[in-house]
Amino acid sequence: MVEAITFDLWGTLIRETPESARKVKEARTRNLYILLEAQGYPGTLEEVEAAYEHVGGRLQAIWSRHEDVGPEGQVQLLLEALDSAWKVPQDRMLLANLEWAYVSPVLKALPVLDPGAAELLNGLRNQYRLGLICNTGRTPGTMLKIVLQRLGIVEQFDVLTFSDMLGIRKPDPQIFHLTLEQLEVSADRALHVGDDPSTDVLGARHAGMQAVLVGSSGVLQAEDQGVRAIESLSALPRILEEVRG
Repeated sequence: MVEAITFDLWGTLIRETPESARKVKEARTRNLYILLEAQGYPGTLEEVEAAYEHVGGRLQAIWSRHEDVGPEGQVQLLLEALDSAWKVPQDRMLLANLEWAYVSPVLKALPVLDPGAAELLNGLRNQYRLGLICNTGRTPGTMLKIVLQRLGIVEQFDVLTFSDMLGIRKPDPQIFHLTLEQLEVSADRALHVGDDPSTDVLGARHAGMQAVLVGSSGVLQAEDQGVRAIESLSALPRILEEVRG
């Protein structure tokens, strides 16, 4: 019997459009450059953009270990990439402003809800405990909570779990277990829904949960045969009826 359902966020409930992704990236690097230039940074916007891309590579290496770093750490990585040419002032107010410049652009270029996501969550809300387990990227959990509020779905969740706040990422089973502890539901009575065969399906199964793969035509590994796969969230109620039956 399923008592709780946890959801992935990016690619499952919300999606970033190419246009919103471009706007966010451009706003981040431009805002960072303006702040740094005011402090005497001698470089160019292009050099800040190059440092931003360099940080992306550093983050991928961290994420590959199922670890995470929050926005303060990400800004520090960017400043380290610039420091060979210029000594960055370690002023608390400046660092706070740089962090805000880094994380806030998403609020002006919001991702979009997956079709039917709001209606689905609203329909499940009175039947199950609902949780969110999100691997964050450049946008931290603090900002994603605001995004979810503006998209009208934040109140549907009993628990919100963001990897940058814990320092661990899916598919590490611990991030699932910590969420289930807050939901007060055992793993064998929980189901995770996500779009990634590795982070969502394997992660959930290694944590002892059932899993549903959404919107992926990829072939699951042999150990994952029997995992339910659906083309869209609209099919999830049918899967839940099958599980209940």
